Amino acid sequence: MTGPNNQVTEPNLAPDAAAEPPAADAVAEPLAQPAHHAADARSGALFAAGAAVLFGSAYVATAFQLRSFSPLAGAFWRSLLALIVLAGIVAVGALPARPAIPVGVSRVGRLVRLATLGVFGGLVFLVGMNVAVGLAGATITSFVAGLYAILAAVLGWLLLGERLSRFALAGFAVALVGTALLAELNPGSPSVPGLVAGLVAALSFALYLVLTRRWSRRYGLAGPTIALANFAAGSAGLLGFLAVTNPASILPASPAPASVVALAWLVLASVGGQLFVIASVRRIDARRSSAFLLFNPITATILSALLLGERLAPIQLAGGALVLAGMAMSSGLLVWARR
Repeated sequence: MTGPNNQVTEPNLAPDAAAEPPAADAVAEPLAQPAHHAADARSGALFAAGAAVLFGSAYVATAFQLRSFSPLAGAFWRSLLALIVLAGIVAVGALPARPAIPVGVSRVGRLVRLATLGVFGGLVFLVGMNVAVGLAGATITSFVAGLYAILAAVLGWLLLGERLSRFALAGFAVALVGTALLAELNPGSPSVPGLVAGLVAALSFALYLVLTRRWSRRYGLAGPTIALANFAAGSAGLLGFLAVTNPASILPASPAPASVVALAWLVLASVGGQLFVIASVRRIDARRSSAFLLFNPITATILSALLLGERLAPIQLAGGALVLAGMAMSSGLLVWARR
């Protein structure tokens, strides 16, 4: 399963957001499986659901964080602290982060690709998401940023020559209609700039997923290594930009306690969600775990209503439902459920 918060992607077990759903006439899995396989499937599903809920809660936590931090400063601190925590976990040997580099692969080429993944999966995504939450709110952003899974299917077809299934193509069309409804079919709606920022974040993360599929095995890039690159690119890039443009905004003079707690939760959601993702994709098929993407906007919608008082208009609720339907179609959830 892929997640929108610098999610770990394992080279050999990478969540494939653009994966083709199994054919309708494919041979079904045996009804009876060994007990340990069934236990792995259950725990894998729970880990995937837990990661999706953590990632969904991050949109709401971002809204609280932005009450004291600017969008860029908030993204910087989230990246830096998550980098420190994840590096500590790797340093104690809890996660492998240095696989053998394939023969013939130059270190420079490997570092260039890691930096590229970090820019798309870390820097651009987090900035776009934070700006979108600040302009359009946590609920709308969760639906729009979640389009990365559908966009990855289209980009996989354009950039990697992967077959674009009829379900993914239909899901893309349905999600576009849903996005228009989220803007209330009004180009002048105040939520439109936030929608644009969310779409930039979704496109950036979709590029990250597609390029990860292309480079991870070829260049020996482990999931934790890529996640560290994401956090490093986000923190270094934003620190440099803020130091030149507005150094006073890096650390607010007196941040509200709620913003500090939200920042701590964002770090927990980023790192904890990644660990859950790794545990999930080691137990269940990536196509199945990707179905839990739907919990991201659902979690954000519920928490936004309870904690932020955000309410969608009826036409926006319809748009959100269409976005969820598009995600379900593109992830292969409908085909898997039918099987």
